[in-house]
Amino acid sequence: MVEGAPFKWTQWITPLLIGAVASGVVLWFGAHYEVTDPQTGEISTSWALLKQFEWTSRSTLALLGVIVCVLVRDIGYIIRLRVLSFQSFSWRQATENILLWELSSALTPSVVGGSAVAVIILKRDGMQWGKSLATVFVTALMDEAFYLIAVPLVFFLTTIGGQSIFPELFESSAWGSFFWVAYAFIATLTTTILLGLVIRPHGTYDALQWVRVTWPFRRWSDRIDSWSRDLLEASQNMRSASWKFWIRGFLATCSSWTARFATLNMVLLIFYPSIDHAAVMARQLMLWLMLSISPTPGSSGAAELGLPAFLGDLTGLAYIAAVVLIWRTFTYFIYLVAGAFVLPSWLVRTRRKERNFGPQ
Repeated sequence: MVEGAPFKWTQWITPLLIGAVASGVVLWFGAHYEVTDPQTGEISTSWALLKQFEWTSRSTLALLGVIVCVLVRDIGYIIRLRVLSFQSFSWRQATENILLWELSSALTPSVVGGSAVAVIILKRDGMQWGKSLATVFVTALMDEAFYLIAVPLVFFLTTIGGQSIFPELFESSAWGSFFWVAYAFIATLTTTILLGLVIRPHGTYDALQWVRVTWPFRRWSDRIDSWSRDLLEASQNMRSASWKFWIRGFLATCSSWTARFATLNMVLLIFYPSIDHAAVMARQLMLWLMLSISPTPGSSGAAELGLPAFLGDLTGLAYIAAVVLIWRTFTYFIYLVAGAFVLPSWLVRTRRKERNFGPQ
């Protein structure tokens, strides 16, 4: 491993082990727990139903839909990075950086997120520290904005469709209150980023200038000064950007996140003739909130065990073991593999670039 790289090979072990154990628990649970056959209504087990399952043309189309969702998700992220970096990254650079960004999210605890590593990734590929930080903050701003819009819209569609928004497991608990408190926190955080980065960037710059002269941070005063100037320049560029800049970036965000959530819908259609798409999306929006505070790398374990709890009353548990495995393969494990292929050549390419650019 190259010294100074943002990843270590040993980081792959923990999420793989946690994910494997959690998947094993789901498989064991599905193999032995009594479930209802969605076709006949008879009592059976997931393992027995999977042995009897017949692959159909619908299943093939649904699997193709899963692959399309993964591609749309990543292409949307790549386009967004190109837009937010003002095309300073080539298509190859943007693709590699997004795959490594996804890898960082898979290898770091979800409560921390991969954004901190993403700043390092962009900086190592030639972008200045402050601009890297501004780019990552704007991606977070757009992600949270999508979530804030999607929740009321999807919840409304779920309600008029006659489905319950919250899983039966949480209806009698304080989950609803917790969810709306967390939603309000996301709204506050989004507003703070918008104010500090786009609307009043000079206020953020002044705050950083004050911080750099305080006692705990004086040793890094020059670096903070450089970062704050870069951040201010990047913020001003984004603030003065045309409306097309923001629309393109947000449309790419919407396409990526819609495809991200639609992946599970497509996986379910492999096994079920029809599902309530809005209700499944609503449960995913709530599950995402829970997974975002998971202390495990990439929500390993929490995702595999949480999905049955959030979907059980909607789809039943008949094929849940297979659904979990396919879903996590296309939304998580695939990025561990893709990152492993991209990382070596990226390290060599960016090592040369670091020598050319020097410290920033």
